[in-house]
Amino acid sequence: MSRRSGTRSTPRATRVGELLRQILAAILLERVADPRLHELTITEVEMTPDLRHARVYYLVRQGADPDGILAALDRALGFIKQEVAREHILRLMPEFHFLPDETLEKAEKLEALLATVKGKK
Repeated sequence: MSRRSGTRSTPRATRVGELLRQILAAILLERVADPRLHELTITEVEMTPDLRHARVYYLVRQGADPDGILAALDRALGFIKQEVAREHILRLMPEFHFLPDETLEKAEKLEALLATVKGKK
């Protein structure tokens, strides 16, 4: 079961997602010319069981412009797909959906809530 979407994930989809995460991270760090894309970290890639769609979760470094980074991702998508295709890991190229990873913000909110509850006791 996927921890974000609540859907079941096959072992193959999980393995392919992790491999894609590593490949995407290397592409964004080493091969993309846009320096804005060096300001993000790929945290997880969730694949659908048919491997046709990939939800790519990313974190933006503090102080970076999230909207500018999303625009840069959209602009570089063709190049990213081309570089992923060169790795020859999939027969069909999945459709990438880039989504901000909100896990850290949710954890901070939960910690703040727990601190207020603890302070009231």
